[in-house]
Amino acid sequence: MTVESFIFQFLTIGIFIYTVVMFGFYIFIAFYSTAEIRKYLRVNRFSDFRIPAASEHLPGISIVAPAYNEAANIVENVRSMLSIHYNAVELIIVNDGSKDDSLQRLITAYDLYKSNIFINEQIPTKKIKGIYKSNNPVFRKLLVVDKENGGKADALNVGINVSSYEYFVCLDVDCVLEQDALLKMIKPFLEETKVRVIASGGVVRIANDCKIENGRLVEVRLPKKFLPRMQTLEYIRSFLLGRMAWSRMNGLLLISGAFGAFDKEIVIKCGGYSTDTVGEDMELIVRMRRYMEENKLPCKVTYIPEPLCWTEAPVTYKILGRQRNRWTRGTIETLRTHRKMFFNPKYRVLGMLSYPYWLFFEQLASPIEFFGIIAFIIFAFLGMISWSLFFVLLACVFLFGFLFSVFSILMEVQTYNQYKSEKDNFKLIGTALLEPFIFHPFVVWSAIQGHIDYFRKKNSWGEMTRQGLTSGQIIKTETKKPRIAAEIKSRIINAMQESVAYTLLLCACLLFVKVIEIVGDCIQFGIPKDLLSVISHAIINELTFDLNFLILPVAVFTFLFLINKKIARIFIICLSVIIVVIHAALAEYFLQTLVPLGADLFGYSLADIKQTVGAAGVSISFIFIITLLLGSVIFLFLFIPRKIKIKPVAAFSIVTLFILGALISVANITSRWKPGPEFSNSMALNKSFFFYNNCYQTFFPAEKQNVMLVENNGDPNNFKYTNEKQYPFLHSIDSTDVLSPFFNKATSKPNIVFIVVEGLGRAFSNEDAYLSSFTPFIDSLSNHSLYWSNFLSAGGRTFAMLPSIYGSLPFGRNGFLELGKEMPSHYSLFNILKENGYQTNFFYGGDASFDNMNLMVKMDGGNVFDQKTFSSSYVQMPKNSSGFTWGYGDDQVFNKVDEETRKATGPVFNAIMTLSTHNPFLIHNQQKYLEQFEDRMRQLNFTEAEKDEHRRYKDQYATILFMDNSIREFINNYSKSTNFQNTIFVITGDHRMPEIPMATKIDRYHVPLIIYSPMLKHAQKFKAVNTHLDIAPSLLMYLKHQYNFKIPQQATWIGSGLDTAHSFRNIHAYPLMQTKNDIVDFIMGDYMLHNDELYKISDKMNLDPVENNKEKNNLKAAFARFRHKNETIKKGAQLMPDTVSLQ
Repeated sequence: MTVESFIFQFLTIGIFIYTVVMFGFYIFIAFYSTAEIRKYLRVNRFSDFRIPAASEHLPGISIVAPAYNEAANIVENVRSMLSIHYNAVELIIVNDGSKDDSLQRLITAYDLYKSNIFINEQIPTKKIKGIYKSNNPVFRKLLVVDKENGGKADALNVGINVSSYEYFVCLDVDCVLEQDALLKMIKPFLEETKVRVIASGGVVRIANDCKIENGRLVEVRLPKKFLPRMQTLEYIRSFLLGRMAWSRMNGLLLISGAFGAFDKEIVIKCGGYSTDTVGEDMELIVRMRRYMEENKLPCKVTYIPEPLCWTEAPVTYKILGRQRNRWTRGTIETLRTHRKMFFNPKYRVLGMLSYPYWLFFEQLASPIEFFGIIAFIIFAFLGMISWSLFFVLLACVFLFGFLFSVFSILMEVQTYNQYKSEKDNFKLIGTALLEPFIFHPFVVWSAIQGHIDYFRKKNSWGEMTRQGLTSGQIIKTETKKPRIAAEIKSRIINAMQESVAYTLLLCACLLFVKVIEIVGDCIQFGIPKDLLSVISHAIINELTFDLNFLILPVAVFTFLFLINKKIARIFIICLSVIIVVIHAALAEYFLQTLVPLGADLFGYSLADIKQTVGAAGVSISFIFIITLLLGSVIFLFLFIPRKIKIKPVAAFSIVTLFILGALISVANITSRWKPGPEFSNSMALNKSFFFYNNCYQTFFPAEKQNVMLVENNGDPNNFKYTNEKQYPFLHSIDSTDVLSPFFNKATSKPNIVFIVVEGLGRAFSNEDAYLSSFTPFIDSLSNHSLYWSNFLSAGGRTFAMLPSIYGSLPFGRNGFLELGKEMPSHYSLFNILKENGYQTNFFYGGDASFDNMNLMVKMDGGNVFDQKTFSSSYVQMPKNSSGFTWGYGDDQVFNKVDEETRKATGPVFNAIMTLSTHNPFLIHNQQKYLEQFEDRMRQLNFTEAEKDEHRRYKDQYATILFMDNSIREFINNYSKSTNFQNTIFVITGDHRMPEIPMATKIDRYHVPLIIYSPMLKHAQKFKAVNTHLDIAPSLLMYLKHQYNFKIPQQATWIGSGLDTAHSFRNIHAYPLMQTKNDIVDFIMGDYMLHNDELYKISDKMNLDPVENNKEKNNLKAAFARFRHKNETIKKGAQLMPDTVSLQ
């Protein structure tokens, strides 16, 4: 089992078990709480709370209600609390340093005066500024305390110090209580005798849109707004089901901070509320229970299932996020403080069940879900997900959540039925359907932010703005507004300052990724001789990329900042993370392929991309690095920018620099500066600039060439076109036969075998290879063949191989094969040879649907033998770390060719595409060929330095030697057959292997061409420049002249045929297509045009940059002519009419 598979199974099985256990807990809690609620209803069925309401023997209760910026509804809520049915009660409102006019409103509404009262300060608190009583005897129970701001916990401690009674109730000032709420809350304290009740809680419900008059709840209504309605469902689930089950088990760790009753003596002994946490309500309960357990004092915390308290829920995601953030931080702080209880039998139910449940299924639930989603995305990208199983499990999870919510709604209907309307209940059920998609993800994200803020040691509550529960309650205060122009100016300056801070951090991150890229390149490929030049050019390219492109995020951020600061910050952080991750991914792609990724990404189907990524093998280390990078970037952008202080002048100067950089397009200028050889140029290249610029040029091409100018330029290959406007590539054929002089004529049609080798480049094959030759058999074979040393592929990837070699066809938009089933009617070696009596076959060890190769072959009447046709007797190539293999190696493919050829009864045309020399370069008996690689270097008399340099690519060279040996065995075996003497072998590469660094722009195309046959009169070597596009025309003319083949008299060939000159020359004019979206190379005569750069070609395909405007313009004109004609293929034009036939 691979490491990746182990991690995948560990995580998926672990998350599955975690989910099943959590669901089991939920089911247990649901049924357990149902039993407890029924018991409560049965016991209290005949309870009449009107009787104790008038009793003078009930214990006194102090209501402590902290208030901070509650001016919106504080007067109305105090009135509600004063109207509660309870005899011995005092209401203590603690104004915790409010910034609004909460205190003044209370003074005005209740006729308050400042009073001197003795305070027994048993719990240390912030300074009390004053205590207020009312002059009106009606409000004699009211006490208002004004203090310095210290947080809710400190305010509650002040209330406890000021309180007179043995029990106190903690109450949020924005809550509305039922009239008999205190009578029901005090009941558990009076009933228990053997076990001391230290706290009691009640159900809290959502009051949004309920009808409230004079501080009393008059009519219960379901919230109209979606967000409060979601919280209504959540509160029903958690209070009605969850809390009651834990109450029955005596395992409650939490009493809602909005409404709870406490034994004051125990609270004081425990030290009161902790001011070191934002979860003071939960922390106090845990500390009280821990105190009782450690002192072996029996205790109980109870819960009452009746709706006793109604509170206003957040109506905006902003406020809700702050609330859930605080709840998460409070939970973490409490569990961390009391971690001694974890699985500690000393604390019985609390230590063995309650604490573990809160840790695993409350605190860790959101991080597990969040990172589970990230893991899912990674595994999906790697193709490791079983989608049928995934959707079944996903449906089960959603169904369980929905049914659990429906169960809680039904429990509510069967018990207290607060929402009388059936319409409201159906709305709640509809809410349960939508909750997992709208509400739950936000709650999870808020919890994740809470975890982050916890580690940032953020202790603030955050502003919790209230709307008010009573219409007309909000009182607007007049504030002096600054002038609009000044306000806008100030916000623009602030926006520029912040955007520059974020952008500078982004620049630093991108530069850091570039440094890591260069270090990785040097480790994997060796230190280039011109390293200093590479580094200097790389830095310049990074800076100019920043200048060229980063004005866009700055502009968008500034615009959003004027509307909403938080949205602007979320935007810039998300965009920056995406930019950095893409930057790193593009660097990794280059590290794996040595080719910068461009718009060709969009030229491949999803299946092709998945196959290619699988072949590359995404290692666990890469996943770890990307995950670490992602986490680090998020962390940096959350915390660093606000600490960077940019002066307005500096911010304005930097933004101006960005604007100038974009206007001048400075990156386009510096990207043309070359530090040296092709590999060095690619190292220094900014991969993001190349990718974005290439995509832009592909999807938004420059203005088209002037049609008249294009048409007035003659064809550089001197073709005679029959109807160039309607069929731009159709021309009469040249009857010159250049191959017949080298062949003896056979008595029957020859068998023809094409071997196109994956990645076979001249750089490491045959004499004068600048990397030295690692193809000893192919070298020896070329000495008995027709051999072209200055030969070029028509494409830089495999997509161009079939159309170019076998049909000499134009490219279209993304390569001819990418036209798929829309490929226009055409002639190729497959259909022409079939019409002449051949069995035409295409052999490929992988999936021939890659690049649509199977479509063209089948369209042209050929038989496709790919991995689906191989029997179990054939052995696939070894799998990489991701469990991927391309299919069958070269030796297996050649065995398949032998098997099918023996079945043939007539002449055979076999087109073979090899595979072993493709990334990930894994073969059977790899060690054997690694040893042969070492032997070969010794045979070539390499120095130790040369050996070390080549060992960086030992896997590549090992597969090259394996491929060479496979061809040797294939031809040796073939030589034993009866038709060997009548066979023509054509060997070439589809393109040069890019995983070994290249020296020049043309190196990617430089491949050998070998035509071998026992029918040859003699061997011959040619130095003339030719391409794949020339093979089919010359071969067909040879077959026509020697064997009277029928071929079309008009053709759409781009190639004019092989040039057999012995000396170096180029009589052709051809485009070369490196990637599916990239036709930027053109050769004509002794020159090559790459984008706008002109190079002179010399023997051995060396390139030298030159300045020659006349030649450049000639090449541009010829290139433009081809582009204009190629555009018609992109638009669906036909290559030839139906009247063109074989003659």
